[in-house]
Amino acid sequence: MTFFEALEWINWKNLSKELRAQVMNQVLMYFVSPLKYISDVDYSVFELAGVKCETFECTIDDERFVLVPGNQEAILGWNFGTQGLPVSTWDQECQEASDYYLKITENYDLKTTEDWDTFVNESTSPLRKVSIPPMLVQKNALPAGGKAIGELNLITGEFSGVVEDFLPIEEAVRAHFLGSETLEDCLKKTHPSEIFEENLFYAKWYPDSDTYHIFKHQSETFNTLKEKVQADLFDLLDEDAWEYALGAGTRKLFRGRNYVEQRPKTLQANMFGLTFSTDNDYWEVIDSPYLKLEKMESIGIPLFDVLPLATYYRSRKLRSNQEALSPVNYSYRKAIIIRPT
Repeated sequence: MTFFEALEWINWKNLSKELRAQVMNQVLMYFVSPLKYISDVDYSVFELAGVKCETFECTIDDERFVLVPGNQEAILGWNFGTQGLPVSTWDQECQEASDYYLKITENYDLKTTEDWDTFVNESTSPLRKVSIPPMLVQKNALPAGGKAIGELNLITGEFSGVVEDFLPIEEAVRAHFLGSETLEDCLKKTHPSEIFEENLFYAKWYPDSDTYHIFKHQSETFNTLKEKVQADLFDLLDEDAWEYALGAGTRKLFRGRNYVEQRPKTLQANMFGLTFSTDNDYWEVIDSPYLKLEKMESIGIPLFDVLPLATYYRSRKLRSNQEALSPVNYSYRKAIIIRPT
């Protein structure tokens, strides 16, 4: 069995842990730039809805990546409408119609099963068979234009991370939390989920915590983002690779059980250990004109609200090469594609 054959998921499943470790060592040796600092290589087991993957995680320059085995015969896309979903997931009254929902109903009506079948099929990528190479994929998406530099604890006021990057923006960051001078103030005050000052910083709140992710920010378009990622010796995922990394090629509209009836928790890890937003709070940029995920308001009809979480969902908003990508609206994730040179 060759190196690349071993990285095919159908073969990878049958390798011993020792052989997998040898293959992972070769991946890191030959496909990650020697200019990168690699640490914390861990053997991990991930599972979602009965799909299990035993693989490796590693840290590359302080960012976490997961090895995703390849599949030369992956079936992606969807053309089965609402098949497998109970009528109750869409046959409900809208609680609060958004402009986006009203625009959709102008085109699809969304009254009958046939309406919903058409809407779902035209909201997803076409059914197709593709070859997916193995790849190292970033575990968590990054905000567009953002460079992670550390975390800020609101209770202690302590910053942990790259201090030299935090110092130039510290005053601007801390200005958003003035007035919380005591522990009691901090506990009572409601803080925003995200804070953004263009070309200075972007801060994202950890749910159910007192901590913010802090990112330095530099405005960029898709073209400059792609150039930056490639200059940093990484790739952006194309649509095929992104959909496979999200759902492993499973033949279901939603990769988890009961997604429509019970929305999954924020940043739920999938069968490859990768996390994806479940809040419809940003688009994820890929190396394709199509955007993944969605930024929209919930309207109270379960299928409409969670359809952007479908593995093969395509946003109706197309990417612009020259539009400034605000971290409030856009994210991306890096990858290293493992293919013969």
